[in-house]
Amino acid sequence: MNDLSKAPGLTVDIPAIRYESGQARPMDVPVAAEIPYTLFVNDREILSISTLPCNLKELFVGFLVSEGVLLSRNEILTCHVDHAGKIVMMELDVPDTRLGRIEERGMLTSGCAGGMVFSVMTDPGPHRQTTVRPSVPARSIVARMAELDKYQGIYRVTRGVHGASLATRDETLVILEDLGRHNAVDKIVGHCFLEGIETSDKLLLTTWRVTSEVLTKASHGGFPLVVSRSSASAMALHLARQFSIDVATYVRAGRFNYFANGGAELVVEEDTDTRSE
Repeated sequence: MNDLSKAPGLTVDIPAIRYESGQARPMDVPVAAEIPYTLFVNDREILSISTLPCNLKELFVGFLVSEGVLLSRNEILTCHVDHAGKIVMMELDVPDTRLGRIEERGMLTSGCAGGMVFSVMTDPGPHRQTTVRPSVPARSIVARMAELDKYQGIYRVTRGVHGASLATRDETLVILEDLGRHNAVDKIVGHCFLEGIETSDKLLLTTWRVTSEVLTKASHGGFPLVVSRSSASAMALHLARQFSIDVATYVRAGRFNYFANGGAELVVEEDTDTRSE
């Protein structure tokens, strides 16, 4: 996994005053860059998303997958990111009825609530469900979250972004960050879609709470298990039951809450280091 903490263009140093231990001193504070990129599909302006300017192809593809517009990689004819013009241009072979679902969206901010009403209430596109029910050891959930927590990315510099990761029970495959938690999930969904990665036996991990929007995106992405360092909303857990997705929350210090909905089989092994003789 790459260290993006020093990648050019992802952070901006802003002059500030640092107060600490009763003293104030001037210093430059690194903050995460936020740049709006506009998506054009088949020469039609669709919407703009304010984002951390990295993994943009994954972001926009993942967004289209999450919103039910893209169903197959073969539907992507071309995809080009123009950083100078802050434009993402795609040629897609999809029906106009699918594009019509998002053309009224307009501007999406990088905030954490963007898009919930559209995606959850109108529920676009089919949800990917599978008969595969992978087994996941409890220790794997704890270990994969620890790897996400230790990731040396933009968060370590700015403390102002969210992270999401794709993992197997044995290793973390990729970690992607963004200003908004939904954008980070879309980047993971887009990465899997573009690379042809099977998700029915993978874990989707997040550094933030699981909302209904996040759960819906996980369902469109075909994930059986969502793991969070934080909590989950009641609506998200209701959708998790509906979509047969397991949810693990508050994964910290070797502990977590597990909501079993048939997505995966939690395997609990006795800890030989702490058991009584």
